[in-house]
Amino acid sequence: MNREFAFADHRRTRRGWIILGISIVALLIWLFALSRLHVNASWSDAAWGYWLLPLSGEPVLGDEVLFRPPESAGSPVPYLKSIRGLPGDRVSVDPDRTVRVNGVAVGRAKTHSRNGRPLTAITNVTIPPGRFFVFADHPDSHDSRYAEIGLIAREDLLGRAVTLPDLPWLGLEGPWVGPDTIPSPDFEARP
Repeated sequence: MNREFAFADHRRTRRGWIILGISIVALLIWLFALSRLHVNASWSDAAWGYWLLPLSGEPVLGDEVLFRPPESAGSPVPYLKSIRGLPGDRVSVDPDRTVRVNGVAVGRAKTHSRNGRPLTAITNVTIPPGRFFVFADHPDSHDSRYAEIGLIAREDLLGRAVTLPDLPWLGLEGPWVGPDTIPSPDFEARP
């Protein structure tokens, strides 16, 4: 009698491991099919890359997201920023170009980019439904502080970004570009 129970327990345990294994494989296939790996093309964030996960539900404050920047930004690659303002929040700009969300300072809008291009600060606005204020802590970040980027539409959010760990032994650490790769305002092309 004990042998029969032991054999039945063994079959249940084996079946459990098979179900667990199939579930893990299915999860990995889902993650790789619906997710993508993005290499960081900006020095304003310290990571070398991000794993893009599907955006299920609405973003919340603090979510790191990848999004398609407006065509006027001239960027062929997605931007990575944090959600700092939600629909209904109030964005205001002080005379000294300090940008605030619901009265809390999030950063200052610069007057010019690193290469000397003039930058226009976002105008005072209540964030409408389906739009988000995105921000990165780096002072040179090109984000919703500027009219050129503005408030990001929900349909332009590509998904949530998970920072990939540095792997120095593979040469994967920190951003792959730096401020030294952007010409300064006095840059002159050589023939």
